[in-house]
Amino acid sequence: MKIEGEYVFDAPREEVWKVVRDPEVLTTCVPSVQSVSKVNENEFTGEIVLRIGPLSGAFGGRVTVGNEVPPESCTLTVEGTGKIGFLKGVGNVVLVEQDGGKTLMKYSGEAQIGGKVASVGQRLFDSVSKGMIKQGLDKLNDILVKRMAA
Repeated sequence: MKIEGEYVFDAPREEVWKVVRDPEVLTTCVPSVQSVSKVNENEFTGEIVLRIGPLSGAFGGRVTVGNEVPPESCTLTVEGTGKIGFLKGVGNVVLVEQDGGKTLMKYSGEAQIGGKVASVGQRLFDSVSKGMIKQGLDKLNDILVKRMAA
């Protein structure tokens, strides 16, 4: 499954970079995240509870940040497993400065799902993942706007 999109943040690139590298902020932004822990500078573990169609369950996983060029880009590698299946994926994130103190985020990647969760179909999984990404980025932008106003 391919995932790609763009999002414009109402904050400068350096500020966006800081919050996307902060596990405490990310815990509050990503829907259904139960926990995020920093293993080292480029590795995080966590747990998320997902509901996709008739299935729901917790996934434990690991995110590794690589190919970092602060505050411009990075590659994320994700692996997660749970009772209803597994997820593996790799994605690239690029932050581009925009006029007016805004930042354009471009993201793209590929994910593989397996187990019971794959039985709900790619279309439903795609819809749920797009909704979660949009909700998480909107929340992250709200946090950035509040920080900039303070």
